Amino acid sequence: MSGDPLTWHVGYRKEAVDCIDWFPVPQQAIEHACHLLDDDCDVYAIGTGPLADGDTIGKDVIAKIYVEWVRAKPHPARSRQIPPDTG
Repeated sequence: MSGDPLTWHVGYRKEAVDCIDWFPVPQQAIEHACHLLDDDCDVYAIGTGPLADGDTIGKDVIAKIYVEWVRAKPHPARSRQIPPDTG
């Protein structure tokens, strides 16, 4: 069975301009959205298909994903506090 693979979009606002970026897999879309949020962009949709059809992850869920992403990413200040292995 063959068909067109789903593409994932990230809808966001940067410097008062609406933008949409496209990705082949959801992991890339989510990672991109989190980086955009780090850059103070307004990410308002992640999903497949047209933005108008409701097949998107909304801002409230994006905010929850972002919180988990921030918790999971390494923090340089934390790694500097870990004593070196003297073993």
